[in-house]
Amino acid sequence: MIIFGTRNKLKTVGTGQFYCPRCQAQRTYERKTAKRYFALYFVPLIPMGDLGEFVECTTCHMTYNVDVLKTKAPVQQVGAVELLNSVKSRLVGGDPVEYVVRDLTAAGIERDMALSLVQSTIGDKRKLCATCNLSYATDITRCQECQLPLPESA
Repeated sequence: MIIFGTRNKLKTVGTGQFYCPRCQAQRTYERKTAKRYFALYFVPLIPMGDLGEFVECTTCHMTYNVDVLKTKAPVQQVGAVELLNSVKSRLVGGDPVEYVVRDLTAAGIERDMALSLVQSTIGDKRKLCATCNLSYATDITRCQECQLPLPESA
């Protein structure tokens, strides 16, 4: 009795790091090619064609189309608590008041509360960029947007 058929063989052609959609994290992958062979007594002998390439996550072993390597990890959204804790360092570091207020309101904090927080952090006095119309804490010397010097008087 002669036993014959086809058998697929996999070959690893590369490895690296990628963002795995299933793991939701950066993981190591193996890029593999698959080929179909004519097999006699379960031994692959004659190549019959390429089946294609794919990527396999070495953690969850899920397989993906090679295009998954182009996928970028999603940007982590900063929560309201982190933003609240960073208000002073951002304003003293040179971020415009308008950008800090925008980020706070985008995180779900009411505008009045955000403005009140900015005021309690740097006071009422501000430097205003004549070109961009952005306002800054009084000890900031350059506009973050246009890089022009800010006026000396508040």
